[in-house]
Amino acid sequence: MPAASIDAAPSTDLDALAGRLALAAGRLRRRLNRQVRAGMDSDPLPEAQLEILRLVNRRPGIRIHDVAAELGLASNTVSTLVHSLTGAGFVDRIADAGDGRVARLRLRPVAEVRLQRWRDRRGEILAARLSELSTGDRRLLARALPVLERIVDSLDEETAGGAPALAAPSEESHDG
Repeated sequence: MPAASIDAAPSTDLDALAGRLALAAGRLRRRLNRQVRAGMDSDPLPEAQLEILRLVNRRPGIRIHDVAAELGLASNTVSTLVHSLTGAGFVDRIADAGDGRVARLRLRPVAEVRLQRWRDRRGEILAARLSELSTGDRRLLARALPVLERIVDSLDEETAGGAPALAAPSEESHDG
């Protein structure tokens, strides 16, 4: 659909666009995860455990309560998942210096290596698929990524209790 017609699209068209975007994003993530898992030489971890490892990797020292809030899971669910990850040797629970009742999470080196292998494999798979696209399609995708990133950032802000902001950069930046 050309950009001009999206700007003036009635809400039903926006609903259809939203549905297609959600479907495509979900399918991409599931298919990619399936292919990455198939190419790994270790037992696959459940997606929920991988999400926790990714989050702890991004935010070392994060509390279980904060993991639960960020992932939209119940604290007791996250606690159970962390217990499994700790037992498997992927995560250390460290008592908070200021409050011994609070556990902070850190990845163990084996988890860091596993996440890096996952990222490398995912990058290889996506790069292979992207190389099959025409130059025009790759340019189109590159131009769409900032929009997708703003949508994700807006969803993150809303989850964190802030007001979602999807303000687009000035029109000149879209034409370049």
